[in-house]
Amino acid sequence: MLERLPTVSGFFTGDGRNTLPHSTHHSTRHVDFAETNPLDFPAMFTPFSRICLGAFLVDFAVMIFITAMPFFVYSQLEGGAAMSGGIGASQAACYALASFGSAWLVTRAKNGMIFAVAGVILFGLFSCLFPMSGNPYVCMAAATIAMASMALVWPALHSWVGGEPDVHQRAKRMGWFNISWSCGFALSPLVAGPLFDHDYRLPFFAIMGLCAVCAGLLRTLPREKDHYLPASEEQLAARAGHDRASEAHLHSAWCATFAGSVLATVTRNVFPKRIDELVASGELRFFWEDPPAAILTANAATKYSWLAFALGATTVCSFFILGRTRRWHHNAAFVLGLEALVAAAFWSLGTTRSLAVMSLCFIATGAFAGVTFFQGVYYSMADTGKKHRRAAINEGAVGLGGFAGSLVFGYLAGRYGMAMPFHYTPVFVAAMMTLQMTLLRYGQRREQEPPASIG
Repeated sequence: MLERLPTVSGFFTGDGRNTLPHSTHHSTRHVDFAETNPLDFPAMFTPFSRICLGAFLVDFAVMIFITAMPFFVYSQLEGGAAMSGGIGASQAACYALASFGSAWLVTRAKNGMIFAVAGVILFGLFSCLFPMSGNPYVCMAAATIAMASMALVWPALHSWVGGEPDVHQRAKRMGWFNISWSCGFALSPLVAGPLFDHDYRLPFFAIMGLCAVCAGLLRTLPREKDHYLPASEEQLAARAGHDRASEAHLHSAWCATFAGSVLATVTRNVFPKRIDELVASGELRFFWEDPPAAILTANAATKYSWLAFALGATTVCSFFILGRTRRWHHNAAFVLGLEALVAAAFWSLGTTRSLAVMSLCFIATGAFAGVTFFQGVYYSMADTGKKHRRAAINEGAVGLGGFAGSLVFGYLAGRYGMAMPFHYTPVFVAAMMTLQMTLLRYGQRREQEPPASIG
């Protein structure tokens, strides 16, 4: 039966050998898990499964911080949307700058995973320091350093997974890898919210333990060059057209990644204030019932965690689908359609008091963020000689989007009220769609040039 489950062999692979006669189309030194005993303990902890587990743990920890931080600002620092947005903007800006810098640093290292381990440890340490002070500037500094340290982590992890030279196998592996970390993103708020409502310090202490386990897992991974065989001439020839199309879509995809990050970040760093206000005033509803259910009149962090879970779970589903299908490859219309849907969803978030409607809006946002991120990092892997630098650029687009979303939406919400920036989001989305189409046309013109001129 395992041979009929193609998703399994894409996840559990990589024990350092290449002994199967039928596996010559792969260029990794591994045995397909579908050919092994599914209960074989060593097979389940191959390098690829370890990096996926590490990704789950590190993003579980990151999302704990993201979920708890705004409510710490509101309850302990007595700040509002402008302060939480400002801290989020500082984090995102430094993450973006550090991502660009890490590309130069890590690509010159013999084993880039060492920097990933260091980044995870730094994130855990500074996350623990965040709730120790009542000074907003000290908290902002700790939060910023913690998030900037993650710039050492994600480009290295994506580059390791993207080392698979077979484009279809690479898509499957990237799908499982992205599912792994996004599961951490999806499940983490369900833990972070109740932990914070019990004691505001607990979420940040939990982060340290998760980071310690994650650092230990990543430290066991082999070097990328030792794990993957070079691409064969046959593989390079077979994927040449696919790689050229990916090059054409690359810059448009980075622009879409930026837009997706802006919108997803706003739901995390700014919109929690809306939930906090609705719970405090007794206006939050499941649908449109009156009076509200008693459960909706307290514990705002827990109520927000439900929405964050909906967003994260949708991102997980999008990664699963994208990793198992190909029709989205080089399909700009699909992305633009999702983008228009999210614009309408954000307009609704500025008005509704219904958790059900908010959940639908968060689902749309999670789908768009997942699709744009996946295609951005997938197209970044097309040129193996530049994949680490391009993975860092894609992460930089995520950071810049987080900076712009947190800063601009936080400022507008603090000055003009929570509804205003959400009602004007369609204007921003329309501008981004125009820019994406312009960049795509530019890339398609370059695709028509001789291969030697494409870089």
